[in-house]
Amino acid sequence: MIMRMILCSLMASAVFGQDAKPLSALPSDFAFTGNFACEGAFGNGKVHKAAFEGTVILDGKWLELSEQDLEPATGYVAKYLIGYDSQQKQLVEFDANNFGAAVYSSAEGWKNRVLTMTSPVAADPKAPYAMNRFLYSVGAPDKFSVDWQISKTSAANWLQSDHLDCKRQ
Repeated sequence: MIMRMILCSLMASAVFGQDAKPLSALPSDFAFTGNFACEGAFGNGKVHKAAFEGTVILDGKWLELSEQDLEPATGYVAKYLIGYDSQQKQLVEFDANNFGAAVYSSAEGWKNRVLTMTSPVAADPKAPYAMNRFLYSVGAPDKFSVDWQISKTSAANWLQSDHLDCKRQ
C-alpha cells in the first residue's frame, strides 16, 4: 500500500510538474527591443499615434515597454513592466502612467502569438468599466499590435477601446 502511494506521488509529480517552467514575458520568436512607431485609432474612431520603446531587463526575464502618445497630444506617458510572478505562477503587468496605475495578469502567457493581460474586476461600482485588458500580438519580425478592450460588466463582454499597429524604427 505504501509503495503504491509513493509510486502514485512520483507519477503525479512527473505528470503535473511541481516545478513547472515559468511563463516567459517574451514570445519565443519576436524581439520587443528597440523603438517602434505606432498608429491606430481609439474605439470612437479618433486617431491615435504613439512611440514605444522596448527593453529586456532583469537578466532577460522582464519586458519593459515605454509609451509616449503623440496624437492626441494629451501628454500621456507610461511604463509597462511584464514578467513572471513565481508566487502567483502567472505573468503580471505593472502599468504606471501619468494618469494612474493598474495591474494585469495572464495565467496562459503567449498563445498563438498573442499575450492577453487582464485586470481584476473593479471594486468600485461607479467605475467606467468593470474590467479591461491588453492584447499584445506579434506579427512580422518588426511589427506588433496592442489592443485595449474594456468590459462594462464582470461577465467579460469585451469592447474595443484602442488599437495600435507598431513598426520597428
